[in-house]
Amino acid sequence: MASLRCLRAGFEPALGLGAIGLLAALPSAVAQNAPGNAATPANDGTQTALALPEVSVSGAVPATRRAGDTITPRAPASVAETPQSIDVIPRALVEERGANSLREALRNVTGISLAAGEGGLSGDNLTLRGFSASNDFYIDGIRDAANYTRDPFNVESIEVLKGPSAILFGRGSTGGVINQTSRMPQNSNFGEIIVSGYNPIGVRATVDVNMAIDQVAVRLNAMGYSQDTADRSHVYNQRYGVAPAITFGIGGNTQLTLSALHQEEDNIPDFGVPFLNGRPAPVSRSTFYGLQGVDYERYRTDVFTANLQHRFMDGVTIRNVTRYGTYHRDIDATAPRILTAITPTTPLASILVNRQAQIREGTSTILENQTEFRAAFETGPLRHAMVAGLEIGHETAQLRRFTATRPTATLIGPNWGQGDGFVENRTLTGDTLGTSNRAAIFLVDQIRIGQYFEVLGGIRQERFQSNSDNRFVAGQNFSRTDNMTSWRGALVFKPVRGVRTYVAAGTSFNPSIESLALTVANANLAPERNRSYEFGASWDITEGLVVRGAIFNIEKTNARTVDPTNATVNVLDGRQRVNGFELSLAGTILPGWNAIAGYTLLDSRIVESNNPLERNRHLLNTPRQTATLWTTYDLPYAITVGAGASYVDSRFGNNTNTVRVPAYVRYDATVSMQVSEGITARLNALNLTDKRFYEGVYQGNVTPGSGRTLIASVAMRF
Repeated sequence: MASLRCLRAGFEPALGLGAIGLLAALPSAVAQNAPGNAATPANDGTQTALALPEVSVSGAVPATRRAGDTITPRAPASVAETPQSIDVIPRALVEERGANSLREALRNVTGISLAAGEGGLSGDNLTLRGFSASNDFYIDGIRDAANYTRDPFNVESIEVLKGPSAILFGRGSTGGVINQTSRMPQNSNFGEIIVSGYNPIGVRATVDVNMAIDQVAVRLNAMGYSQDTADRSHVYNQRYGVAPAITFGIGGNTQLTLSALHQEEDNIPDFGVPFLNGRPAPVSRSTFYGLQGVDYERYRTDVFTANLQHRFMDGVTIRNVTRYGTYHRDIDATAPRILTAITPTTPLASILVNRQAQIREGTSTILENQTEFRAAFETGPLRHAMVAGLEIGHETAQLRRFTATRPTATLIGPNWGQGDGFVENRTLTGDTLGTSNRAAIFLVDQIRIGQYFEVLGGIRQERFQSNSDNRFVAGQNFSRTDNMTSWRGALVFKPVRGVRTYVAAGTSFNPSIESLALTVANANLAPERNRSYEFGASWDITEGLVVRGAIFNIEKTNARTVDPTNATVNVLDGRQRVNGFELSLAGTILPGWNAIAGYTLLDSRIVESNNPLERNRHLLNTPRQTATLWTTYDLPYAITVGAGASYVDSRFGNNTNTVRVPAYVRYDATVSMQVSEGITARLNALNLTDKRFYEGVYQGNVTPGSGRTLIASVAMRF
């Protein structure tokens, strides 16, 4: 037996490195049907301090913050046991990096790139594994049904599930979903106040207070924030939010939690600079084409949730969640477009810019009820972890569009003050109301077969009935009903403790009215269908250090493309695919030295399209390579220093690849010190080298990233 233990001890590292090495060797040979995705570490009774590629918390972190222990939204197992690539960003990491928005927090995740707002709307828009995820944001497993700037003040963690996830979340989720886990009442008394000052001028304050008496706990989170955007003239962001919650029966078998989220924004929207000759116009980073007294952006978000759950016995629970949300947005923004005919010899000073008005006003609502049953049980030698659910939902989206004529600007010297005395005469150009009713059932079962194998199987059936009423154009009223089935399956092999490999496959779908807007072009189209294949492996080198890798293939098999015989309508003759590879390391390298590092390669292609200019082109806003690195080290006297870098490769602003945004690397740094018991001071530097780079990408314009930003914070915990 002693000799066997010695053999096993020598074999485990070799097998772990072999699994990861195999994946590392595959990117150059990734084929169209290659499977893959980042595996999560096995536990087999052994928990890891860090379980995901993009997760790390420096210093002494309570075990409850381990990413591997996090329950995957709606799934039957924890993140560590789910055969899918999932990145978790814990609260501690958000604070450590000075992230004041969801978009900033997502810099810790590779395979993501930011996008500009579609149709004149801004807020959170991004591309995940090559496909738009603008409609794939969730709060506690329920769709967050609008575009706005999500603030993490009430977020305990952010989970990014990569790859099609329709069996759990329904429509969309081609490249994955982003779920925000809220800060819920706890059975203890504590508080936290964080005050931050910014350079350029800005201030932020958050409060988190929790009180528990008997079996009732109350928690209140609040936030206020105002800041000028570094090196972007006249652009600023202001918002405040409050999130109260109360739980009855906390710690008992039956719990009822009532919670709310209210957030308001009042910003100057930034649609950046125009493209010139297929590249961002070579103007000063501070150049802004908006008009004083004209441009604004206002959002109001209200979300109310009732969560009732009951535990029948260990491993058997039922939960019912009712959510009502209303989202109002009102935006009047300037999208710069080149107006002058350009030749290679045209002087920049002679080029004029059209200030294209992007004026939108609308309200979205969601009413959702979900019932979820979880059970852990055995049938002979098989150990089951099962979740079954029933969902019923009603959504609406009302949107009015306007146009207006504004004074033109020069490319290199737009006059912000031209807005003084300017009277904007709006003309209504669109007024639509979209509604949907849906019902879905799903079942997922993850089965352990002995010590080495697991099987996951899941299926979802959804009925999606939708209507779109164009109240601006008589007779343009569309409706359709789609019945959609999606599935996911996986095989897991755990040859030795700490090593986990899996192969997985799944599907998802994108109905034409996914964002509750139908047009003449799409009204009669069935949903787009997506499928994915994945192969992943992970190795827990130590309890605190994990390395993993994955290859994957996602294919949209019937993408919308223009009808070759009628350019006013679309047909489902297109095909798009993304082959990819991920490799990452996360955890404690040496005592006091923590690091996370991630790399993603995306090979995207438009395989088939009726537009010959799109064939064999790359998908828009999909960088071939992205990478992230963040490391911290604990020094004497309770001082921690940290630094990191984020790399995003060049990407295209359209599917014909005629406009391109350059690659960039952004460096960040932090230093913190525990001043006394419960008081910590921190200094963050974002974009430390003041790198000029571009973030939000759209077909006609691109938004520059913020310049160097310094944040000085004091956190008081009691």
